[in-house]
Amino acid sequence: MGEAVSNSLPLNIVTVFIPVLFYFLGLSSNLEQFKRIFIEKKSLIYGLGIQLILLPLIGLLISELFRNSLFAVAAVVVLIVPGGHVSGLLSHIKGGNVPLSVFLTSFASLISPITIIFWLTVITSRSNNFSVDPATSFIQLLLFVLVPFVFGMIVKVKFQKFTNLIFKPLDVFLKALIVVVSIWTPIDLASYILENIQQGLLISLSSLIMIFISSRIVINSSNIDLPNAKTLQIEALCQNFPIVLGISLALEMPEVAIYGMIYYLTSMVFAVSYSFSKKF
Repeated sequence: MGEAVSNSLPLNIVTVFIPVLFYFLGLSSNLEQFKRIFIEKKSLIYGLGIQLILLPLIGLLISELFRNSLFAVAAVVVLIVPGGHVSGLLSHIKGGNVPLSVFLTSFASLISPITIIFWLTVITSRSNNFSVDPATSFIQLLLFVLVPFVFGMIVKVKFQKFTNLIFKPLDVFLKALIVVVSIWTPIDLASYILENIQQGLLISLSSLIMIFISSRIVINSSNIDLPNAKTLQIEALCQNFPIVLGISLALEMPEVAIYGMIYYLTSMVFAVSYSFSKKF
């Protein structure tokens, strides 16, 4: 499995384009929009709390419940990455607060080198089968995530004409790339996915049901308005698939990639179904 995953062409393509993805996220960032979001402090705090604290804690619980599974560590790793970009589209479909969704994804991505390393260190302290060098991993995440993100923000401010010229083509290219890779990767590694589909689905469904119920309890207790509540619910269901694959290759843990694909496909069924449903 390890050699097949490390040699997988779509996985390696994703890894190469992760910095480009975060550069584009920086280009997409609207500082004025972010300033308005800060006015809605309650939604912001609850959204980040769900994304950065609640989800990793659920991952640790799931890992403990399925500690004898091949995917015990992978179940946590998938839930420590920032939210996925598809959440903005699904928030729009649901009638949520799209700027809030974009901000939560952007901000969680911006600080992800810190949050991911923190939770990887927690996983290391709890598992005898997993270890990570915090310093090396932190530098990798800085170079792959933070540096291109900040560079994109600077380019947008300093070179507006250039940004306008490349934004639309880059947007179309990256969306097409994500669609192609999302289809190509499961096909490329189909035999390994099918071999582990039963335990992968069981853990994914357990995680998603726990996430949906616990995040709903937190959101209902917050008394935030309905559009923001819808957005936070969608954010809880969407993880950043490319970062999961990148972590899998960086840590040389093929099971993270296999479980990540199973979780991604399962979570999309959850998230899309919720976004099109009539009820909150």
